[in-house]
Amino acid sequence: MMQRLPEPRSWRANTNAEHAEMRVRWLREQLIAADTAIAAQQRIIAADGPAEIYLLSIESLRSSQRKLEHELAELMSARETEFVDFALQGRKYDGHRASAKALAVVLEGMQKLYERVGQAMGTPYPTLVIPQAIKLQCQLEVAGFFPSSFGIRFAAQTRTDLTGSSLPETSLAATFDLFNTDNPVEQAARLGQRVMVQYRHVVNTLIKAEATPKATWHTPDGQERSWIADETALITLANRLANIKESPVRQVQATGVLTGASLRRRKFEFFGDEGAITGKAPDELAAKVTQCFGKPCTITYTETRYIDETTDQEKRSRTLIDVTPT
Repeated sequence: MMQRLPEPRSWRANTNAEHAEMRVRWLREQLIAADTAIAAQQRIIAADGPAEIYLLSIESLRSSQRKLEHELAELMSARETEFVDFALQGRKYDGHRASAKALAVVLEGMQKLYERVGQAMGTPYPTLVIPQAIKLQCQLEVAGFFPSSFGIRFAAQTRTDLTGSSLPETSLAATFDLFNTDNPVEQAARLGQRVMVQYRHVVNTLIKAEATPKATWHTPDGQERSWIADETALITLANRLANIKESPVRQVQATGVLTGASLRRRKFEFFGDEGAITGKAPDELAAKVTQCFGKPCTITYTETRYIDETTDQEKRSRTLIDVTPT
């Protein structure tokens, strides 16, 4: 029988993990609250115009955000490793054994899926080839095996940046969102078709290997995320993913007013002749977005439609390419 692994230590040895998780949770809640307050002020400016008192209020809120981000970054610098326990269950794995060939395909598929999600979260315009920098950040290591039908512990370095964000962590969170969604087409619009194709490959690999998954991860703010699916659920999911189609990408220009922008969440909101347009705003456009906020401008963006042919549901994904004052 496989030897039981010790409890994983994600935080540095001199860190009180429970206190750190509570503080991370509080800081993130405050950052979301500040972002919500900024959005509310932006809506007022869109309706009433850029009065100085509203602009000062937004700057005060952004100053508070920066202080919160600084504290979060200091705290998260003590977070070193993310651990994911991943078990394969089924009659072929009851003896705590697994086919080396089948296991290699499953592990490679999981690693590639994590990289694809990391690419979608970390780059505004994902390409066919995953950048080496993304692969290095989203690298899973096998940290050991544990008693289960067949259990594997993955480890990934947290790698927190100066704002308290971590691409490995946010990519894990997005991966678990993907695993647990009831609306795959919504995830397709969020993460892109390349992620969905790789996800379908992982699901089909598990079906072929006659394995059902059980995965768990404890987040930096103390939540337990999990993914558990039986064979029927996997087959249903594989069929659903096969019916998600992507339209050709089109480039669009629109003239109007930039009515909302979250620099933290990299989102924009625009109102023009055709109504409201929302989408992703890459980091490199932050200065232009700030400069043009609340003013007449022209935006250029890409738009992709995702259609779930099982339900006829449609979602659109938009990414800002440029914004110029008019």
